[in-house]
Amino acid sequence: MPPAKFLTALLRRLTLLLLAVGCCVQAQVTPGSGIPLPFNLDQVPGAAKPVPPETKPAAPPPAKPDATPPPLPTAAANVLTGPVAQLYLYVEPYQTRVEALFDMDTVESWLRPDDKARPDPITVAAQREVIQLTEKLAADWCAMTTNGRREPYAAPAAFFVKGRPGSTIPMDAEEDIPRNQCMLGLVWQFTTTETPDEVEVMWKGWINQMRSLPVLILHGSQSERGEVNNVIKRITWANKGRLRPAPLAAVPTYEPAQPMRIPVGAIAWILGGIVFYAWIWHRDYRLPGGGLPYFVVWVFGLVLIGKLIVVTVERGESAPRVRDASAAQKIVSPLLRNVYRAFDHRSESRIYDVLQRSIDGELLRKLYLETIQALTLDGREGTRVLITEFEATVDKITGETPSGGFIADCNWSTIGTVGHWGHSHPRYNGYKARVTVEPMEGEWKLTALEVQEVRRK
Repeated sequence: MPPAKFLTALLRRLTLLLLAVGCCVQAQVTPGSGIPLPFNLDQVPGAAKPVPPETKPAAPPPAKPDATPPPLPTAAANVLTGPVAQLYLYVEPYQTRVEALFDMDTVESWLRPDDKARPDPITVAAQREVIQLTEKLAADWCAMTTNGRREPYAAPAAFFVKGRPGSTIPMDAEEDIPRNQCMLGLVWQFTTTETPDEVEVMWKGWINQMRSLPVLILHGSQSERGEVNNVIKRITWANKGRLRPAPLAAVPTYEPAQPMRIPVGAIAWILGGIVFYAWIWHRDYRLPGGGLPYFVVWVFGLVLIGKLIVVTVERGESAPRVRDASAAQKIVSPLLRNVYRAFDHRSESRIYDVLQRSIDGELLRKLYLETIQALTLDGREGTRVLITEFEATVDKITGETPSGGFIADCNWSTIGTVGHWGHSHPRYNGYKARVTVEPMEGEWKLTALEVQEVRRK
């Protein structure tokens, strides 16, 4: 074979061999894949074995939650981190209240300066002992004048308070409490007969070499900050028309029937005159001097006796009949509203005076006790809810009373706030009840109330 043809054939075979090797490498075809190869790739220099893709381990199944979760730790917001000394002055339409808060280390170093033992937690028995001793030693700490008039003495009431100033939480009556989660609170309540224009508090509670105390004054929805020091020792506040009591609703009235006055004497005198005239006319008798003098005497007697002998006959109440719910609601709503407005007052006698405008009979005492219990917060601190919103609806008239009144099924709800220790709590009460309303001397009054359902939040 000529050399030229031999070289051409050799180059052609080498070219085909290189093309075959390149195609196999690009396709990563392995022996046994079903495609025959003219050689073993494992023996090709520089050829790398294909690496299988990395497989990720399967994710572990999620852990099942425990049937009973562990107890939550105490919130850091309720733990005291330092000394506490704070005064609050609450000014309300018929009551002014002074509250003071101190941490327990401050209180015990004042009560027992030589006793360095600080038991933790503070047991219920230890709480009672601290309260009794504090109320005795703090008896003369606070005095008050309103509108320049000295208010009667108010004894302090001491309480253990859980939490921090402005962020207290409910506390059980029989609860041992950690030292760093409680404070001692003192309350002085002064009842006023009217909304004060000016309040002045004299403060003498300087313990452990205190020289000043921060004061937060709260009135209505507003507040002011101040300070009292051991030199001036006075806290003053001026109303300036910012705080006014809520007005009473007008008591529903009706036009009573006027009593009938019957002039019995005049009627008898007229009949007597007619009988006398008929008698002399029948006898054809002539009066001496003529009939004119006798007639004048008769008229004079008629005028005199007509004013002296008069019988008054009562015609009953004659109240309008209430037969539909809309008319009943106009009567029931203001009566119930005034019940809550009565408890804006703090004097029991004044509360009864206002209640008597809307309630009559045995219901008066019953409603007083039930309402004051519903408006008192927790019982332990004696703070009363101040009602800000009231709404009542009458569903239907269910009957009438012999006196002309009516019986109705109604619902009403109240929203109020109670403020103490620097913050306030909203309170909601809803009631479903059957009420009896009767007419009395030109006014409608509640005489019976049967509560069927109570909702509180």
